[in-house]
Amino acid sequence: MNRNWLIGTAIMLSAATTLVLPQLAGNALTARGNYGVLQTIGPGAVILEDDNLVDALSGIPFSLMIDKAGWENGVLSLDLKVNGDAHEPQELYQNMALAIAFAIQETGNVDQLLLRVVAEDQWLNTRRLLLAGDIRRSEWTPQLQETLRNAGNTPLPDPLKNGFRISESELWKKQFIYP
Repeated sequence: MNRNWLIGTAIMLSAATTLVLPQLAGNALTARGNYGVLQTIGPGAVILEDDNLVDALSGIPFSLMIDKAGWENGVLSLDLKVNGDAHEPQELYQNMALAIAFAIQETGNVDQLLLRVVAEDQWLNTRRLLLAGDIRRSEWTPQLQETLRNAGNTPLPDPLKNGFRISESELWKKQFIYP
């Protein structure tokens, strides 16, 4: 009799699992947005697409010019351009913080922000990299964001550079940090 009871219990659990699992999968799909990304910010989050990239970026109050922007498979690429020597590190950090806040806090489908700050020499018509960051939604924290926003004109601390994968070029170090 124990054997029959065990077989019956196994059959009941199999049937219950067969009925419950599709329901759970359906619930998970309805929690996702139209683009297969869980919206973590809320109903007002921007869903970035090729069609609205320019409009979305034009609403950010950068003091630097946007040089290039791209969008592909959850990755936003953004180049901010510095012209001349009239910029302080704090201004560049503030622009970086604005870009990160937009990508991570205001959108629902940006998983990674590839951010570069480039210097343009108008006389020679050349561009040189100053700062680059690889910011990922999964590693973003409010503390890192606040540290960048409040960095002032000092070198970035190592935990911030590691957390946002920020690299500094030699030109950056010579021109802005250790003149």
